[in-house]
Amino acid sequence: SFYFSSDDLEPVKQRQRSTPRPKVAAAPEPVAMPVETSASPPRTHEATTLATTEVTTSTSPVEAVPEQCKTVAFLRIQKTASTTFGQEIMSKMCGKHHQQCSQAWEHCNFGRKKCSVELYQYHLEYNNAKQFTKGQGRGCIVTIFRDPIERVMSEYFMLKLKHRQFLSFDQWDVHEDDIPEIDAILSMPDISESFQKYLHHPRNPSRNRQTLYLLGFPRVACNSSRCGGNACICDAKQPGYPATLYDWEANGTALLETAKAHLRSLDAFGLVECFNESVQVIANTLGWDLTMALSLAQNQALHVWKPTMEKARAIRSSSGARSAAAASSRSAASAARRLSFTGPGHNFWREFLQEDVKREIQQVNSLDVELVKFAREEFRRKYGMKC
Repeated sequence: SFYFSSDDLEPVKQRQRSTPRPKVAAAPEPVAMPVETSASPPRTHEATTLATTEVTTSTSPVEAVPEQCKTVAFLRIQKTASTTFGQEIMSKMCGKHHQQCSQAWEHCNFGRKKCSVELYQYHLEYNNAKQFTKGQGRGCIVTIFRDPIERVMSEYFMLKLKHRQFLSFDQWDVHEDDIPEIDAILSMPDISESFQKYLHHPRNPSRNRQTLYLLGFPRVACNSSRCGGNACICDAKQPGYPATLYDWEANGTALLETAKAHLRSLDAFGLVECFNESVQVIANTLGWDLTMALSLAQNQALHVWKPTMEKARAIRSSSGARSAAAASSRSAASAARRLSFTGPGHNFWREFLQEDVKREIQQVNSLDVELVKFAREEFRRKYGMKC
């Protein structure tokens, strides 16, 4: 994810007064379109490889070529190869094709009254993306999903070991009241205890984050000390409390259906596990030079190193149960594991995790599990590829 280094930012100043926590929101009204379901069993992540193109035939009449996208926004979910796609690919392709990928903005850092929001650089949720693509000409929205286990592990270790300053950035959605507590959890020396507290924290916006971003939500209150760049991704009038907005247990079914409908309303989407194929379908939809887009995608190295992934082996389930056989098997497998550096989607955190820990992550993020499963089915149906 995009960031300024801590040297470029002022430290977080005195906390502003706490805002009242809003009541739990009902599911947003879905867009008017049918939602398909599938009775096919879920595909396991271990069996997922790079997408395989299927040969399909169509008897549908030839459709008119749609108007080229004038404005493009990236619905940018944290830890979904968003830096690679947004800043290394989309920024260059927007420039090449003269597409508008930034908008004027009034919530600015460094005391400025006007600035711009680059629509590939900041973490924009559904409402942001819809807002920024309104206007003359066709506005297009794209996003990328990731296996929930992989996304959660990547987010946790990045915040714990590499970029703790992100926790205070407004675009990372942590309510100001909760920053000290979550920061203390990330600072705990025992990785297993730290991870379990992070995973189960009741006010952590990381939970079901992909569903949260597809549903849309009011951003946290504006505070110039929390801006993670030139622009502040915040709400000055009616700030929200993203982590507590939706009741995942009580309203999960309705929320998931709305998120699916919003997904189907997007112009294109992809999956980290099929990254090059995803760049291909997004490039075709947005009218980008396909050769250049794929070249940019294939030149990106994976920003994960083996010693960090190996730390995941220390994580135990919340029950603390662990069989000696499972531990021995996992240690032997990970000892022989060699990471590939050919780009996003070729290395998996899950290969270093115990089975009960993987199940626990999926249970906590059950809506994301179902949403990503649906995205894979739609990817196959819409683009003729299975991922």
